[in-house]
Amino acid sequence: MLAFTVNDTKTFMNLLLKGDTFDTFHFRQGELTTFASFVIEGKRNMDFYGTEEVEQGLSRYVLWEEMRPFVFQAIKGNKLPKTIKIVFSLPDEKLEHLPNTSAAFLNILFKENTVLCTTAISQASFSLDKSSEKLWEEYVLKFFKKNSIGIQISE
Repeated sequence: MLAFTVNDTKTFMNLLLKGDTFDTFHFRQGELTTFASFVIEGKRNMDFYGTEEVEQGLSRYVLWEEMRPFVFQAIKGNKLPKTIKIVFSLPDEKLEHLPNTSAAFLNILFKENTVLCTTAISQASFSLDKSSEKLWEEYVLKFFKKNSIGIQISE
């Protein structure tokens, strides 16, 4: 598991909520605390779609691109949210580069004007081999560097 804080909270939140930087990640779940608490599940409701749409191969979880406008709408206003928790995962088609991995997660927590991120993987079968976890951590670090998001790694 890798844990780090984001150096520039305001820029990061703009990238997260207004930009397309994270749009290709699957949105697994989120929690928002403003004037009320909101819990959002990212599992796609297949009953909502017609047969033709389902046959086009919709993913099990919605993309952040689909969910971002709803989250932004829920938190915009004059006051900062108390907390925002978001769990992203890597799309299934990208997991082939991470052996023995059934899911790779990026967790984001905004609280007290600080952004804390952690990574985790779910193994397909038990193994003491941590190579997939290390590959996922390297991927996330490269992603943040590529998008010019400064971080401070926690010890």
